[in-house]
Amino acid sequence: MKQYLTEMHSFAAVMEYGGFTAAAKVLNVSKGLISQQVTRLEEALGTQLLFRSTRKLELTETGAAFLVYCQRLGENAEAGFDAVESLRKSPTGTVRITVPVSFGEIFLNDIITTFQGHHPDIVIELELENRYRNLKSDPVDMAIRAGLTDDPDQVAIPLGQLSELVCASPAYWRTNRPLITPTDLIDHNCINNFHYCKDNRWLFFGADGPQSIVVRGTLRLNHYPLIRNAACNNLGVARLPRYIAMAEIAAGQLETRLDTYKSPRSPISLVYPYQGALPLKNRLFIDFIRNWFHTRPDLLETQT
Repeated sequence: MKQYLTEMHSFAAVMEYGGFTAAAKVLNVSKGLISQQVTRLEEALGTQLLFRSTRKLELTETGAAFLVYCQRLGENAEAGFDAVESLRKSPTGTVRITVPVSFGEIFLNDIITTFQGHHPDIVIELELENRYRNLKSDPVDMAIRAGLTDDPDQVAIPLGQLSELVCASPAYWRTNRPLITPTDLIDHNCINNFHYCKDNRWLFFGADGPQSIVVRGTLRLNHYPLIRNAACNNLGVARLPRYIAMAEIAAGQLETRLDTYKSPRSPISLVYPYQGALPLKNRLFIDFIRNWFHTRPDLLETQT
């Protein structure tokens, strides 16, 4: 109850400093007032917190359990003041983030450059890695990940949803058969990402329901930027994440087809281990990444 915060603080002080007299001296109040506050707390709880004697104080079982929460009040208050004080200073330290390779190549250069323009004393250690790092045991502060995160010990901040576009160069479309429906892909040379699509199967969702098409082609790669470059060089039809292809589409180097058909979506999240209070440097970087993606809805779909 909010009206007993002062009493809880006094109770914690009595146990921390070893008695009513010592606590009163530290808190700069009378011993009688401290005693009254602890008594008021016991009355509110309907139970005894302390065994009082002329020689020493002992906690009851209830008092020992309740003391933990009273101590946390002081710790949280101190952490709050420290956080506000740190905001008045230039934040420093190292933030370590692990990101999928193609994702990091596209996004993080712009994000880090802009972020460090605002916070030049924060060191960013960026690791491009397609395997999942253990955020509990590995020296990593946070990660950007595709897919759902159901670990109760982790916090996942949604950034958007990964979706893919079917595209090729204007020259390729001019010299090959029209692509009207997903089944028309069997007549095209498709560039497949064998890392994510080992069976060469592309799934689409349209007005008539899902369609699964086995594509064929003369080039198979495991890195999206290389697939994008191959498509720009007229080597075939690619299925690329929006964030990989948008710049080339805007520049006229790639043109999309099958726009009325949707690809499977995968949520993209910024993930970090759950902890009571984040270091300021981590919080600043997390907030910056989240806000940056909110300003770029063209790169990750944000609609449900």
